[in-house]
Amino acid sequence: MKANEFISKLDEARIVNAIAAAEARSSGEIRVFVAHGAVDDALAAARNQFGRLGMTATRERNGVLIYIAPRSQQFAVWGDIGIHQKCGESFWREIVDAAMSHLREGRFTDAVVEAVQRTGEVLARHFPRQPDDRNELPDSVVSG
Repeated sequence: MKANEFISKLDEARIVNAIAAAEARSSGEIRVFVAHGAVDDALAAARNQFGRLGMTATRERNGVLIYIAPRSQQFAVWGDIGIHQKCGESFWREIVDAAMSHLREGRFTDAVVEAVQRTGEVLARHFPRQPDDRNELPDSVVSG
């Protein structure tokens, strides 16, 4: 599936609302990225895109990128060092597995929203929102 076709099937408002709700409980930052081209390794591509999007600049190094490559039928989650140290690789794998189940059923928005919500829960547990928190990164779905 082409990225534009995938994006057209997403309810972006629902995703942005899920991101805002997750970030309202945490100092963490969540972004969603849809790749236009095919990728061999979605996790490596997510790590690279994470840097390109400036996600390492968060105060507590607790940004999380949800990465979708529709042409390759791959989904990955990359968390910065602060959050990765708290939850580890197995947590990210659980999110990917759950999302892939939704994606196979054609429930694209559900896949992304569930990933955002589960990420938000772990961010809230380890990085609760503080009075001086501010939104450090945009909440919109980006593609490229």
